[in-house]
Amino acid sequence: MSPFSSTSRLASHAAVGRQYPWAVPVVSVLLAIILFVGSAIYFAYTRLDGNIQSQDIEIYLDRETETPLEPYKPGDDINFLILGSDVREGEADIDGAGESGDVVGMRSDTTMLAHISADRSRVEIVSIPRDTLVDIPSCRLPDGTWTAPQTSAIFNSAFSIGGQTDDVGAAAACTIRTVEGMSGLFIDGFVVVDFASFQQFVDALGGVEMCFEEDLADSMAGLDISAGCQTLDGEQALAFARARKGIGDGSDIGRMQRQQELVLAIAEDALSRNILTDLPSLYRLVDAVSQSIVTDAQLGNIDTLASLANSIRGVSTEDIFLMTMPWDPAGARVLPAAESEILWEALRDDIALSTIFDDNGEVMPTDVPTETATATVDQTQEAE
Repeated sequence: MSPFSSTSRLASHAAVGRQYPWAVPVVSVLLAIILFVGSAIYFAYTRLDGNIQSQDIEIYLDRETETPLEPYKPGDDINFLILGSDVREGEADIDGAGESGDVVGMRSDTTMLAHISADRSRVEIVSIPRDTLVDIPSCRLPDGTWTAPQTSAIFNSAFSIGGQTDDVGAAAACTIRTVEGMSGLFIDGFVVVDFASFQQFVDALGGVEMCFEEDLADSMAGLDISAGCQTLDGEQALAFARARKGIGDGSDIGRMQRQQELVLAIAEDALSRNILTDLPSLYRLVDAVSQSIVTDAQLGNIDTLASLANSIRGVSTEDIFLMTMPWDPAGARVLPAAESEILWEALRDDIALSTIFDDNGEVMPTDVPTETATATVDQTQEAE
């Protein structure tokens, strides 16, 4: 496993677009897990299916459709949000907001937009920085009231605004409305992952091996790790995923990169330990994962998950692309860069991001298939 450097090396404002060779093993592991569940003996199936919490959030979205939603119908592309959530009741705020450091309520520290192409030939995942300044629309709460819209608000506050009554569905719906307003995309569903349950998952795996070039410490996140290679238990892995202020440049972008390193390490460990051939260990992993998520009504059952996973079984290494939304610095926050419009247009048109963005997250100047991208390139050339 390659060493991890705790010192961030970030471009000034460019997105990072890479095709990760580990992404296919991750997809393969998830697919195998899902299919294992679908073919398991009855008591295991019902136990795991019952673990997943689901919520019908259409009442919160306030959007009209001419026909009933069929978000996973073959021939249609799919967009859904993956949200990493903390439900905090007087616990320390790991992001250092406020003088006291106490935050009560729901927070989303990680948001990723997953796009599955209509022909099921590729998967693209876009991380949205939580500190992005965006417009948050009015959101419906469970009691039927609506929140006030906000301008130039921090992106992840949409989850808190919708979740102020501790309703995960309302929190996810407010985030969905915010992303739809920012991107022009239709979001088909969501998965909310409880960070606390992530700890159980890592422990069920038997820990995760990582290497560090220097000591890492962040008292707000409970992180205290020595330099060198070692196996992190669930508590340490969770602290590493949460840490922000005490490591590197303290940015949200830096933390997203560290979380990607952690995902890579977990995938490598799972594969190297042959988890898929060890049914008791596999069951413990699936049990931990299924207890850690809340989904929309469509995704909230094992049958649907298995069907969706089966539909992308042909995805290969070259067909999975991971990047961060292009951003520009705005003091302690960030703003969507002009290139983000190219990103959203490509996703709306179901065009492969790898044909538009290079490995450095820059828009390629030739053979760009979107009008927005062409205009942006022309403007850049004129300025030069």
